[in-house]
Amino acid sequence: MHLLPYLPLLLAASLKVRAASNAGIGAEFESPGFTFENPKCSNEDTNAAKKEVVANRKHDTWYLSADTGSGQGKLNAEYILDGEKIKVGTGDAAKTGKAVADDLIEWSPWKGNGPKTVDISNNKCNPWKIASPNRDTDKAEDVFWLPQITTSMPLEAVYSLMKEQIADPDPGPNRNILDGETSRAPQGKLIALVTKEYFQSKPNGIDGSKVSDDVLGFLTLVLSYAKAAKEGLRPDQSPKLFTTFMPRTEFNTIYQQVKTKLCGDLFELFRVLACYKRGGKGLEVDTEYCSGPLTKPVPNDKFGALSYENAGANPIAKVNIKEWIQGIGKGDPTPDKLSEFDKSIDGSIGGLGTKMEKIYDSDREAPIFEFRDLFDIRTSGIEKWIGDVDSAIQKLHKDFANALNSDGDNCQAPTEPNEPENPPEDPPEDSIEPVDPPSQPKCVPSPTEAVKDSHEDQLKKASEYFCEQHAKETDAKAPIDVKATIIAGDRVMGRSVINIAYPYPESMGNQDDVYDISIKNVDKCTPKDGKFNLDTPVADNTCKDILYSAWRNCLNQGRGGEITAGCLVYSIKTRY
Repeated sequence: MHLLPYLPLLLAASLKVRAASNAGIGAEFESPGFTFENPKCSNEDTNAAKKEVVANRKHDTWYLSADTGSGQGKLNAEYILDGEKIKVGTGDAAKTGKAVADDLIEWSPWKGNGPKTVDISNNKCNPWKIASPNRDTDKAEDVFWLPQITTSMPLEAVYSLMKEQIADPDPGPNRNILDGETSRAPQGKLIALVTKEYFQSKPNGIDGSKVSDDVLGFLTLVLSYAKAAKEGLRPDQSPKLFTTFMPRTEFNTIYQQVKTKLCGDLFELFRVLACYKRGGKGLEVDTEYCSGPLTKPVPNDKFGALSYENAGANPIAKVNIKEWIQGIGKGDPTPDKLSEFDKSIDGSIGGLGTKMEKIYDSDREAPIFEFRDLFDIRTSGIEKWIGDVDSAIQKLHKDFANALNSDGDNCQAPTEPNEPENPPEDPPEDSIEPVDPPSQPKCVPSPTEAVKDSHEDQLKKASEYFCEQHAKETDAKAPIDVKATIIAGDRVMGRSVINIAYPYPESMGNQDDVYDISIKNVDKCTPKDGKFNLDTPVADNTCKDILYSAWRNCLNQGRGGEITAGCLVYSIKTRY
C-alpha cells in the first residue's frame, strides 16, 4: 500500500510547526480481483506504475491507481480517496464511495468488444492487459476490495481497538469496523498489548495503577513494532505488515502526547515491558528476553539487540531497536529511526512527519494512523461501508474527546516487590489415575440428517491452529477449560486468498469444517509429575495428534469425538 490519501502533506512533512486541520478520511481500496498484467514489463517499470492514474479515471476527491505486490509485470487496481478533501462527519465519505462504485460499474472495461487494455499515466509499458475480471458475465458490483482507512485518532482510542482485536477475533457486527486482521499475524498475535500488570516491578518507579490508556496505547504501539523485529523481513518488505495499526505521524511526535506521564530512561522502561507476554492462561514471563518471576523479571540483552534490515536497499538499510527507542526518548533524530528506515521501502510508517489533525467536533489534536487489513467488501457495498467508517470514527472521537489525566503522580521510588506465596495444595481425595496410553475415542453419534462436510486436511489445520494458540503450556494449573471454535478453509488475507485455520466468526453462519475444540482436566486426577502438560499430556502424544485421532478413529461421517490422555480430555466436534 502507498501514501496517496495524504500525499500533499508529504511535501511539508519536515516542517515542525503547522496548524492542525480538521479530521479527514483517507481510503485505499485495493483489489486482487481487478488486475492488470504485461509480462514484458521490467520490475523497475512495474514499480513505477504505483501512484499513477489508470485509464484517466479521476475526480477531485478520488482516482483509480495501481499497486504492486504480485510480482513483475503484474498490478492490482486501487481506488484512492483523498483524506485532505474528505472530512469526517460531512457525509462526503459516503458520497465519494458511491462515486467510486458508480464509476467502476458504468465503466466495466472487461466487457464488450473493445480492447481489454488500459493505459497508466507516465508508464513505459502501456498498454496493460486487464487480466481479471475477464468475462462479459463478470459483474463490477461483485469485484471485492481490500480497504484501508487513514484518519486522526487519540492514543487511548487506538488502545481500545487493540484490546478489542485481541479479545474478540469475530469480524462480525460487534467488532469495530476499523479493527482489521493481518495475514502475517492473525488474531492480533504480534500486538504486544501492554497492560497495568506489566508494571508489577514498578519499572522506573512507575505505579501501574495510575498509568492511563493513552500511555498504554503508546507503549503497546512501540513494543509491538519492537518485538516484531524478531520475525524478520523479506527485501523491500515493511514492518507495517506486522500490525493493523500503522502510525502515519512519526513516533517522536506521538511520544510528546504522553511524555509527561512517563519517567526515567525510556529504553530501560521497555527492557522491562519486554519481559511480559500473553500466554494461554494469562500474563507470563517472556523467557526470550528475561528471567525471574513476574513480580521482578530480570532483562537480558536480547531485546536491545533486535533490529530490522532491508536487504533490498542499496546500501542495505538497518535500524537497531535499542537505538530507535533511545532516539524517541531524546526526540532526536526527527523523524524517528524506524520511520527513517521505512523510507528505504515505501515511507509509510511515520511518512507524514510531525503532522497531526484535530478530531471530529473538537479542537483536540491527535496523531494520524492508517488502519490496515480491514475485512474485504464488494463494489456494491463501498458506499455503505465507508459511511459506516465515518460513523465509527465520529463515535471514537466523541468517546475519547477529552485528553486523559494521570491519576496522580505516576512515578515513585522503586520498591522491592513481595515474593508470591505458594501455599501447599491439599492432596486430592478419591484420586483418579492418569490414562496412559490415551483412551480409545468416545465418538459423537452418527448424524441422522444432512450435515456440513468435514475434510481431513482442514481438520488437521484446525487442530494445529488450536494447539498452537491454546495448548502450548507445559505446566498449567487446574481447573482447565480451554475451548475455541475454529474454521478452516479459503480466506482473503492481505493480497491473497489462502487456505488457513482461524477463529470462527458466528456471523459466517453454517459452513463446512467448523470445529468446536476443547481441553478439560479430569476431576480428582493429578498427572504423575504433578504438571498438566497441554501440549504433550503423555509421552509421544501431542495435542494435535490426539485431536486428529479423536476425529479419524470415529466412523461417524467426520463428526468427531473425545479422547482422555493423562488427566486431560481432548475433544473435537463439528459445529454443523
